[in-house]
Amino acid sequence: MTRTIVTVVAVLLAGSSACRPKPPASDAPTIVEVSLGDYFFHSPDTIPAGRVTFRLNVIGTDGHVMDLIRLEQGKTLKDLMAAGEGVADSAWARSVGGGVSATEGNSPSYTLALKPGRYVMLCYFGDSTHVPHFAKGMIKEVIVTKGATLAVQPPADLQIRTIDYGYTFSTPLKAGTRTIAVVNPTHQGHEMIMGRLKDGFTVEQARAHDDSTDPTGPSPWEQAGGVGDLAPGDTILMNATFKPGTYRLFCYFSVAGDSLNHYQHGMRTIITVD
Repeated sequence: MTRTIVTVVAVLLAGSSACRPKPPASDAPTIVEVSLGDYFFHSPDTIPAGRVTFRLNVIGTDGHVMDLIRLEQGKTLKDLMAAGEGVADSAWARSVGGGVSATEGNSPSYTLALKPGRYVMLCYFGDSTHVPHFAKGMIKEVIVTKGATLAVQPPADLQIRTIDYGYTFSTPLKAGTRTIAVVNPTHQGHEMIMGRLKDGFTVEQARAHDDSTDPTGPSPWEQAGGVGDLAPGDTILMNATFKPGTYRLFCYFSVAGDSLNHYQHGMRTIITVD
């Protein structure tokens, strides 16, 4: 997986949902339902500014990420696609973070604050041939409108900080429905992808599969959500239900000029949730 934006010619899928975001109750974030599948986003075309909770519903078995990029200086989706790899150094495209899908039937939600403007929603995960999903049509322009007030941020059960290179926990993650404040205090972007060890696999088998240069057979991990493309200084609230078991957290980001990605730098950990 990579968040590098490359020049592609993608046929965008039409027919996104016409439903409107649910209006927030007093001091509550706006709720936006997003369906993710191969390879599309179904979501409202306009979203009110302020604190927004995106509830991700995956369709199918592939993992996806909903990454939001704010476009400034009058730029559009066409400009983003034409910029290619140069967009990473541009002054007009800023990642504001996103969320990772879980297994079908488990819908994690992600709360973040959005300013009015033009945004692009995309999935930077890659398929088995390393083609990013946005190059296959999983990309959409969204307008964030003025008018809403900034709702109160919901309380968190614990905080996870992304560091160079690893994760620190304010308290252990416990089974049940939990709200996690994921914070990036570093100078570079990070992600926190989560997986739960499937029944019938051991940690040793999973590690061997993960470390193999040519892994075979089914993955020992099932999707468990996570936070994508968290910019320096940003915080995203993740709300999800965690079953007891063994989980892994990891980041695959990389920096230009570094031959190793963050995973290879050791940004991966295994925890027990009970």
